[in-house]
Amino acid sequence: MAWSTRELAERAGTTVNTIRHYHRLGLLEEPEREYNGYKQYEVHHLVSLLRIRRLAGLGVPLSQIRDARAGADSTQQTMRELDAELEKNIRRLEESRADIAAIQKIAEDVDDVAE
Repeated sequence: MAWSTRELAERAGTTVNTIRHYHRLGLLEEPEREYNGYKQYEVHHLVSLLRIRRLAGLGVPLSQIRDARAGADSTQQTMRELDAELEKNIRRLEESRADIAAIQKIAEDVDDVAE
């Protein structure tokens, strides 16, 4: 089974321009072409494209995704770094929520005294 660029984009939920951009960055392998010059994408292209999109959606910069293609070790390191960054963000957000709760409590106490 082979797909055109447009068909691949539809299956992956992205755009033709995104696929072309990934080709320019070296993230997505160029497929074989038919006699008429049209690209013919295979299942492994779709899997690669979905992986790229998933990593990008998780916040991995495209430059790191390109570097991660070199091997599993760099992919694992990228995932560890992303996980550490997410953990910091979660802690920061939890602290913010605690601060908001404290402010709300003070505001409620002030309202109770005012009544």
